[in-house]
Amino acid sequence: MPDAMNPSTPGLSTREELRREIEATRTAFHQLLDSIPADAYSLPTDNPAWNVGQVLYHMSLAPRLLGEDAKMIRGQSRLLRVVPAIVPRRLFDWVNKEWTRYRGRNPSRAFLAGEYDKAHAAALRALADVDDADFQLRVHYPDWDPLLAGEVTLERLFHYVKAHFDSHAGQLRQIVAEQQDS
Repeated sequence: MPDAMNPSTPGLSTREELRREIEATRTAFHQLLDSIPADAYSLPTDNPAWNVGQVLYHMSLAPRLLGEDAKMIRGQSRLLRVVPAIVPRRLFDWVNKEWTRYRGRNPSRAFLAGEYDKAHAAALRALADVDDADFQLRVHYPDWDPLLAGEVTLERLFHYVKAHFDSHAGQLRQIVAEQQDS
């Protein structure tokens, strides 16, 4: 379903639009990674829990986890109704913070590129597993992430890869620009 953030390209299937968007996001990630000097990885970010290197690692989580989320929308929507009761937002935030800190603790350009590429491949596999008729399946997501809360279709879930990247990329570009200006 096209909207202002995700305009439709005439003649392309939903799957092809999403595949192109996910590919473009991978390209944008590598361009961003190439623009950030390794000595900037330790700089603080707007999130006091993470430095630049950890945010770069964190950016691989959205595409990495896409397959499991897609499975929940396609066949286990009851699970999404139960999960917020079992996993409160506070616990979700803590796991997200600590996992990112741990996995992104010693980043290198090769590690970050490799992690994103593995996550990208997982996102493309998840996209290939979705039937064309299923892109409009929807479930109610908990409010753990404002970019992916409320009624979420499978199509919107796949657009989240770009939205999640964009939400962090601007911040990182600003941090690096400020470092270069000083």
